[in-house]
Amino acid sequence: MVWIKRLSLLVAGLLAIIAILLAYVMLFVNPNDFKDELKSVALEKANVNLRLDGDISWSFFPWLGLSLEDIGVALGTDAEIVQFDRAEFGLAILPLLEQKVQVNKVSLVNVKARLNKDAQGQGNWQLETAEEVSGSGSTGSNAPTTASASSEQANDENDAINKKLPDIQLDELRIENAQVEYRDEQTNQLINATLNVQLNDVQWDKAWPMVMDIAVTQSDLQGQSPIKAKATLNANLAVFPEREFLTLDSLVLSADVESTALPTSPINAKLSAVKVDVDLPQENVLIDGLNLSSFGVNLDAKIQAYQVLSEPQFSAVLSVGEFNPRYLLTRLKLPLPEMSDETAMTKARANITVEGDLNSIIAQPISIALDDTNIEANAVVDLSPLRWDIKVAGKNLNLDRYLPTPIEPNENGSKEAITEAQIEEKAAAAAGELIPVELIRGLNGHVGLTFEGLTVKKLKMDKITLDSTQQNGLVTVSPLNVALYKGTVSSKASLDVRGKTPILDVSPAIDGVQIQPLLMDFMEMDKIAGSTFLNGDLRAKGNRMDDLISSLQGDLLIDIRNGALVGTNLTKTVCEGIAATRKEQINEQLFGKDTPFETMRFPAHIVNGRVSTPGLKISSAGIQVTGDGVVSLPDSSLNYQANVGVAGSALDKACRVNEKLTRLAFPIVCKGQFSDDPAGLCRPDLKGFASLFANIAKEELTLKLDEEKAELKAKAEAEKARLKEKVDAEKARLKAELEEKRKAEEERAKEKLKDKLKNLL
Repeated sequence: MVWIKRLSLLVAGLLAIIAILLAYVMLFVNPNDFKDELKSVALEKANVNLRLDGDISWSFFPWLGLSLEDIGVALGTDAEIVQFDRAEFGLAILPLLEQKVQVNKVSLVNVKARLNKDAQGQGNWQLETAEEVSGSGSTGSNAPTTASASSEQANDENDAINKKLPDIQLDELRIENAQVEYRDEQTNQLINATLNVQLNDVQWDKAWPMVMDIAVTQSDLQGQSPIKAKATLNANLAVFPEREFLTLDSLVLSADVESTALPTSPINAKLSAVKVDVDLPQENVLIDGLNLSSFGVNLDAKIQAYQVLSEPQFSAVLSVGEFNPRYLLTRLKLPLPEMSDETAMTKARANITVEGDLNSIIAQPISIALDDTNIEANAVVDLSPLRWDIKVAGKNLNLDRYLPTPIEPNENGSKEAITEAQIEEKAAAAAGELIPVELIRGLNGHVGLTFEGLTVKKLKMDKITLDSTQQNGLVTVSPLNVALYKGTVSSKASLDVRGKTPILDVSPAIDGVQIQPLLMDFMEMDKIAGSTFLNGDLRAKGNRMDDLISSLQGDLLIDIRNGALVGTNLTKTVCEGIAATRKEQINEQLFGKDTPFETMRFPAHIVNGRVSTPGLKISSAGIQVTGDGVVSLPDSSLNYQANVGVAGSALDKACRVNEKLTRLAFPIVCKGQFSDDPAGLCRPDLKGFASLFANIAKEELTLKLDEEKAELKAKAEAEKARLKEKVDAEKARLKAELEEKRKAEEERAKEKLKDKLKNLL
């Protein structure tokens, strides 16, 4: 046990000597005397110029403390890049013997940093040593050395990883009024930042509170177009060195952003997270309970990212709580679109689940609610090359709520007065391009859509389904199926913008659609009713509505069954024409308002937006109509003539016609604009009626003459027959008389002969 006693005495003696030395140093050695030496060492070893204008003070036990004032740091011959008024540091001595680092305080006050990057991308904080310069000029000779250095560096890193880091306990880290200026000539960018940071009770494997506030101003190098931001950060940070893992919990970040480039200023936002985990070896980042709120919008998210530095993969669940889009646009000072419904765009929310990597992104499902509309969607997006596959299903969407209020007619039928600005706006809209050509040329993908309860321009669709493919400027829709107005529409369509002028091709097929409510809702036109059947092909060219209508070409075969010409009674029109030729009046109460029919069939031939129907035929029990004319879509006008034949029983009470008139086809002219009153759109062709009656008179006169001729001819034939009969009778009488005379002569001759024979005997 003697050696233990001696060892204890030796240690005690060493400690006493160290204490005496420390006391001597603290009492008789002034650290300011070493300023020049410190400057020389920094310049010689690291090419760093130190400016030590303030006092240096130190302490050695029980804390190794260091305090510096008024310090500047410059690299080489450049200007100082870092300055600070005071730096303080205190380290406990005895815990170092147990490989524990205990720091009571680290404080940096009024730090100023100036970082510059020139036009070549070289930063003033990057030192270029003599060895680097010489090495850059002899790459080949240094190759083995570089490989060796890389190997040694890898070994050093492995050793560093395997070494256990000393325990650290930092009571307080404070950075006060740190000012950083960053100038980048490559990007013409200037950033000024002022920040304060405070950490308390810092220890490995334990959470410590962290508080930071920062003010940042970003502009160009001339200070133009500045963007100012202020932010405060509060969080609990924990670092696990052995696992190379860190975590943040109770994170709260509040920020204000100001700029004249923003629609509104300032913008206030708050970001919070329940927990953020970062696993450095696995390159994983997990964020739970993330919330971003601004302008009444709250976004909640849970994010998982894997291999973020090598092969990034991620998944996220995003939820946007219900908010008021109108209020958001108002707060952002963005103009609200003109909408006919003031309650539209007042409620919205969304939920999205998304995952992906550098090659593709999958969003499934996507759930969006806007007012009364619900939309569910799935999307797969390939990033290289860009291509998508999107499927959308929705319910209850009335687009008219989100469109401007249409101009209503006044009592006198004219439109409401509109301002000159509105006229110019409408003219600009009509002259503007309808189809975003460049956008469509960049589309490459597939979209499937199913929607129930869709209303567009008052056109009510019970259900619409379509399948569309977009590729390099060619968009095809095949098929397009719509259930509406008790019927169905199936179609194939394509939009080709690969050339200079967009080309639209449509092959519609309509089965049993009720035409009257459709036209009424879509065009406020109710001139025809019935179940409609249609087939055909159409083509239009252009990028304006006027161009598309005026270039419309194609052929249609139309069949309307069990319908009526609404607001137009062709029978009444015929009677009006008959009465007009007789200079009489008709009793309008004897007629209905419409012209019912069983079938209306006609082919429609369309050239440059002008529709002709040369084979029009309308038939029913009491009416037969044929017609032809032109419907001009560019002019919204009608110029048509129909030939109407009506059964006599339908006209006798009203028109007092005879059977001959029921066999005629009376001409009716329909001419005017689509907006005209249907009751006055069609009228009798009086010249045609007069011509018909003139023809009837001619026919009756010709018939009478023919009858008289026939009667005279019959009388002549009878007289001729009577005379012939008389002649024939006379001839017969004379012949009979001659025959009797001949027979008498023969008898006399026979008697004479007998007498002579007797005499001879």
